Amino acid sequence: MKKRLFLIVESFKFAYKSLRTNLLRTSLSLLGVSIGIFSIVAIYSAIDALNDKIMDSMSKFGQNTLYITKFSFGNQSHVPRWKRKNFPFPTIEEFKKLKKSLPRDEVKAVTFRIFMPATTIKLPGKNSISGIELVADGADLPKIDRLNLQQGRFFNNFEDEQGKPVAIIGADIKDALFEKENPVGKDIRIYGKKVKVIGYLKKEGNSIGPSNDTRIFIPSSFARTIVNPNRIFTAIIVAPKENADIKKLTDFITMKLRKIRKLKPSEDNNFFVNNINAFRDQISKMTKILKTGGSILALFSLLIGAFGIANIMFVSVKERTNQIGIQKALGAKNSFVLWQFLFEAVLLSLVGGIIGILIVMLGAEIVSSQIDDFNIHVSMKNILYGLFISSIIGIIAGLLPAWKAAKLNPVEAIRTGM
Repeated sequence: MKKRLFLIVESFKFAYKSLRTNLLRTSLSLLGVSIGIFSIVAIYSAIDALNDKIMDSMSKFGQNTLYITKFSFGNQSHVPRWKRKNFPFPTIEEFKKLKKSLPRDEVKAVTFRIFMPATTIKLPGKNSISGIELVADGADLPKIDRLNLQQGRFFNNFEDEQGKPVAIIGADIKDALFEKENPVGKDIRIYGKKVKVIGYLKKEGNSIGPSNDTRIFIPSSFARTIVNPNRIFTAIIVAPKENADIKKLTDFITMKLRKIRKLKPSEDNNFFVNNINAFRDQISKMTKILKTGGSILALFSLLIGAFGIANIMFVSVKERTNQIGIQKALGAKNSFVLWQFLFEAVLLSLVGGIIGILIVMLGAEIVSSQIDDFNIHVSMKNILYGLFISSIIGIIAGLLPAWKAAKLNPVEAIRTGM
């Protein structure tokens, strides 16, 4: 054991001395590996940050939330696309019938959502802003989506059922229309109708997809007095309880809605019961594909780095042929010479990898400081992965030159060196 440890330490010393002696050559050899490891770790870290941002944005929808609508969230269907386009949107009547039949011990909340077209919001006699997204929903929405009220309240069941003209506005809309004033209790105009603001939401910041900062929430019954819900995007949203059997609940909803729509046993479903977690799975698959594609692109840089290290190692073996011959003549074994050059190649590659990782960490700090609510963090997993790849590149690039050095005949090596 002590002999092997001594062999490793001495091999490391020889490798370090050789690299230090030829700093310029060493620096040029590091470049290819540094760029390759930088590419891989940077791509992985950026994709991880994007994935975390998407998942965080989706977390407000809750776990296993079911969206019943005419569209699929990535589920495979044997029904042709042209036929799916003709599927009807859920109606308020279907929502009411389904709500009555849902098992209360498994369902936390259920609501009917109307995705309104973008519109202009006006403050009577004052400011106006355009391109605002209206979301018409039920009183149970706070039980389904993560809505953080800054002040005021959400509309209740009575206001929803009676179609009261009330609204909850996002933080950006509040700032644009009312600036530092308290908007609660004041009126705005939506589609020419006077609507009372009963609450506004806390600032969310940047997010992937629609942000509640630029949304206005109104009761779905009130929305039906403004637009025809049969001509726009609607959905029935069901939030199951934590102990609910999701597959059983999905099958129950499918059966009930088929019965409500009077579909024959031979007819296909003309709706989809989408689980929000299925969308998360799609995001995870896309992340893996992006990482694979990024790794393939970075592989070219690593190959250049590997060829560079291999070339330098062959040159190093040729320059030190006399030294190798003397070492072997004094009793050095082939394994000692092999480890000496292999350590040199791995050390060279590792230093290049560390430089690449340090550049990524510096770049991540700069990008995170410049972009609000988007934090790129170089995880320990990605750092270890980069170091592992560096080691493998060093072993591959240095193995052949090290083997060639170890097989040199001591007499011929000394004579050649002289």
